[in-house]
Amino acid sequence: MAAKLRRKNDATSSTSKTPSSDMNLGAYDVDDHDNSVQKNHGRTPSTLHRSIDIILSLLGILTSTKLTVTAIAFISSASMFDFSEAAQSKLIQFGTGYLFIAKPLLSTLAVCFSNKASTSWHERIIATGFLMSIICNQFPKWLSSFVAASTVFAFGLASRQFVPMQESDSVDNSSKIIPGGKLLKSSSKRNTTNAADDNDTNPFLKFWSRLNIKERAAIGTLAVVVSLLTENFLIWVVSATYEPGIVGSPTPLQDNGRIVLEALAKKLWNVDQSWMAKRPLQKIRDTLNVQYALVSALGASFVCLELQLGGGKTSHRSLTGVALHALVTLASARLVRTISFVLTVLPSQVPNCYRNHFPLPPDNWKDWLLVGMLPSSRGGCNDLILSGHATVTSTIACAATSVASNTSFSVAVWTLIALDYSIEAYQGLHYSVDMFLGGIVTCLLWHLTAPLENEGELEKLQKEKQRKDGAGCNAARAPPLDATVVAMYAAPAVLAFLVLAVFPEAYVNYFVIGYSLVAGVMFKKHGFSNFLQHELLCMLMFTIGVYL
Repeated sequence: MAAKLRRKNDATSSTSKTPSSDMNLGAYDVDDHDNSVQKNHGRTPSTLHRSIDIILSLLGILTSTKLTVTAIAFISSASMFDFSEAAQSKLIQFGTGYLFIAKPLLSTLAVCFSNKASTSWHERIIATGFLMSIICNQFPKWLSSFVAASTVFAFGLASRQFVPMQESDSVDNSSKIIPGGKLLKSSSKRNTTNAADDNDTNPFLKFWSRLNIKERAAIGTLAVVVSLLTENFLIWVVSATYEPGIVGSPTPLQDNGRIVLEALAKKLWNVDQSWMAKRPLQKIRDTLNVQYALVSALGASFVCLELQLGGGKTSHRSLTGVALHALVTLASARLVRTISFVLTVLPSQVPNCYRNHFPLPPDNWKDWLLVGMLPSSRGGCNDLILSGHATVTSTIACAATSVASNTSFSVAVWTLIALDYSIEAYQGLHYSVDMFLGGIVTCLLWHLTAPLENEGELEKLQKEKQRKDGAGCNAARAPPLDATVVAMYAAPAVLAFLVLAVFPEAYVNYFVIGYSLVAGVMFKKHGFSNFLQHELLCMLMFTIGVYL
């Protein structure tokens, strides 16, 4: 009896350890499922990481020094040894294609995927923006213009600033915030700056020292506009006063750089005449479209600076400081270019250039002005040294690569720029010295104007006082995002899109003048504001889109 009772208790205890149909039904199955899910979740990142590692390993092989040396050896052997013309063409195509196209693009892709601790997010973002532009530049012009205008519009809304209510003694409580994040300045700031400038006797320095870095950037934008409009008018004047170009096609100067490039093009494409290679080379240039890739990289740089995605690497720099630096560099380079082609007129290498670009010189000054206002976006005839294309692209490249601060990306960008300049010199649109000096002079000006990124002493003192007084804690947001604000920011972006995609190119300079006048009035009345920054970015967008 006792034995039966013990067996019954053992059976009861064993069944109590087993989940019943009423309680925890399927508990073991759920646990197994949870465990499998956790394993899958744990395996997903490692799979992704392994995939990235494989891609990086492959990119490391494809961009290795051994492959670079092999490409150079192919080019050298094709030039030195007596291969067949077809074999020489293939060897040179592989060598130059790898060195000047494949390796730069693959190196940039490696920066995008880089998992090194030394590679920060802003480097990846800028490199990705550069590559994505090259991938997407096959879009129709109107679609590209729409994407650019939409990006500027979204950035303008997203970057509406916090405006401090108390900015130390430089701004008193009577300052007001109006829609768009504008700050109406009180007279106390002017009093402070006037007191700081009493010892200055130079009127320009006195005026410049009163301005903060954002106000200086606004003036820098207007300086670029003035330099472009002046240059545009003088391109017409120089061409219309060079009589040998009007009545015929003067003999161009000997361009040794172009002679070398033409010989290389004949071997590269295995053709009898150098002009037969123009179409495939232009197709390469259109496919890469380096100038718009640079603009995308610059836009990504501005976003990274505004959001401080570079951490300690870019903490000492600001969007406004880099923009001011680039604007003054570009304005200075265009001024040097204008003075250069006005002082010495070089004959164009393009046959019948004047006849295809300009009308006969008019008899009255009014017609001279009207023709001079037509944008020379397709280039002039005798505005050769320095290259305007080189000044713009070199300025943007200096800005983007300096913000990215990545050696591989910088080498890739400048290699693609060298290819772009070489094709333009080969086509005879510029002498090779124009492209060379355009890049060199612009880079030197970039380094010369580097101190412009630094804030003035007065501005530093004001920020330091803000930090100590804790004034930044009491900040007023820009007005809420409503239909009025959206419409206000949309208006200049929509008009910029229409200028690029719809309106005739002949009216572009008039829109540049209109935007500049509006910006000048806003700056005079309200000082620098986020909306003024947005309006200036819209103007720069369609100006670069037309002239680049």
